[in-house]
Amino acid sequence: MNDVSSPRAKLVEMLWQLKLSYDKQGDKGVRYIHFNTLLNDPAYRKELIEQAAVSSNTEIRELGLGLRRININTALTQGRHDRRAAAMNPDIAETIGFKQLGAPAKPLRKWLLIAGVLLLGGVVGAALFSDDLKSVYSGSKVVSGSLHGEQLWTNDKTWVLEGIVYVEAGARLVIEAGTLVQGRAGSALLVTRDGSIQARGTAAQPIVFTSAVPAGKRRAGDWGGLVMLGNAPVNTADAQIEGLDAGDTRGMFGGVDASDNCGVLEYARIEFAGYEVYANNELNGLTLGGCGSKTIVRNVQVHRALDDGIEIFGGNVDFRHILITGAADDSLDWDMGWTGRVQFLQVQQYPSVGDNAFEADNDEINHEAGPVSQPTFYNVTLQSMQSSERHQRAMTLRRGTGGHFYNMVIDGFSGEAIDIKDRSTVARIEQGLLSFGGLFIADIGQGGRSYFAAEAGDQDDDGGFDEAAYFAKAAELGNSPQFVQRLRTETDHDYRLAASSPARNHAQAIPQGEFWDEAANYRGAFRPGANVMWTDGWTDYPIN
Repeated sequence: MNDVSSPRAKLVEMLWQLKLSYDKQGDKGVRYIHFNTLLNDPAYRKELIEQAAVSSNTEIRELGLGLRRININTALTQGRHDRRAAAMNPDIAETIGFKQLGAPAKPLRKWLLIAGVLLLGGVVGAALFSDDLKSVYSGSKVVSGSLHGEQLWTNDKTWVLEGIVYVEAGARLVIEAGTLVQGRAGSALLVTRDGSIQARGTAAQPIVFTSAVPAGKRRAGDWGGLVMLGNAPVNTADAQIEGLDAGDTRGMFGGVDASDNCGVLEYARIEFAGYEVYANNELNGLTLGGCGSKTIVRNVQVHRALDDGIEIFGGNVDFRHILITGAADDSLDWDMGWTGRVQFLQVQQYPSVGDNAFEADNDEINHEAGPVSQPTFYNVTLQSMQSSERHQRAMTLRRGTGGHFYNMVIDGFSGEAIDIKDRSTVARIEQGLLSFGGLFIADIGQGGRSYFAAEAGDQDDDGGFDEAAYFAKAAELGNSPQFVQRLRTETDHDYRLAASSPARNHAQAIPQGEFWDEAANYRGAFRPGANVMWTDGWTDYPIN
């Protein structure tokens, strides 16, 4: 039988003291420490011990030096099956949800009680009400600070984000299908450019990232959303993601690896995200910076984001089967030279919020910066509801962006269908970097037929380019796309087209290549006449 004097028990005791010392006194560069991670992740433990050993705080430094001598490179607890048992067994639960290897539960419980009285003046008893122990009983786990090594978030508990959680360089976060991740106020999950995420849900068990506020009280901006950063090319030097401190290098992205892999995000929902960090600087539902071609983003819904639904800064990440609903600013926004591909994208803008379905830039300052933003889209539906409250455009293309837009249905916007701004953007048409084909545009602007705004005199922002004349040749205007159900309220989410829809034919430039579904010879995100939608089963549209 192990006792307090055993090396492993002594190590656990000193780690607990280190955690409490940090909680009580803090130390520069170290965030709140969760005891379970300290016990289970040897790499994280070693890094923290090394930081403690050079701390300016005497108590923390002495603990670090002592731990450096006795630390072992292995997990100090059993696997998750024992953690499940801890949720049902008070003897195990009172050890902060972990069972010491090689020691029965009751002696370890006894040791913790003694240590609490003799060493910590009852603090261990107080810890019975901490997030660590609450998680044992509630089935949730609070996560904060940095993640190192291989991390597994299982679907048998809810994972609660506290502050910005960083998947650090070299770390990989794996999230099981069916897992619920909740973000508290001010939180976000950020995958640094040398970290990785594997969040692969299924249609039957999507992964859900949502607000930690109880259902019925949730609002856009309750938390910060998901950020994925990588090493693919961008057209801005020293690129730093919006919403983070400028001095935090973990927010940097971009490089020279066009095939960079930020990870996998599949069958996932992101809800009520995008908090405002400071004035006019918000995180989005999903933010990608410098993610490369090996990154997988497909079957993803972003719902009720406070800022943009998805914002992409450079890189060449591809998307398939994407749904963006109720974004409070732009549904899809890109900048800094994004050159990815997108097929099957449905956007629904709500009448009370939102600006553009697409807002596109190359570079805010240097419109000629390279690589030039030039994504390629096929099979897209952009829908709004003729808002009487908001001037909503389907597409605003500006600041030198390129792009290729094919086989799209655009319907129901109160403002213009497409607004091309800046002479530098018009030049992309002449250069072959901006093109359109197979566009189907209906019910736009006042009376449903004001497709493009007059831009004479002071309103001319594109060097005299005439959108109306250009798209009279590049798009089909005014013919009803024949939706099965018109979107009239925020609770309507049937995007199907009737079998008789004119969008069923006249598609142009059918995509060719391994990435594309070459059978998608129609316009819009869903095949006209289909009885089911690819959004069925894994999406949701909560009001709050």
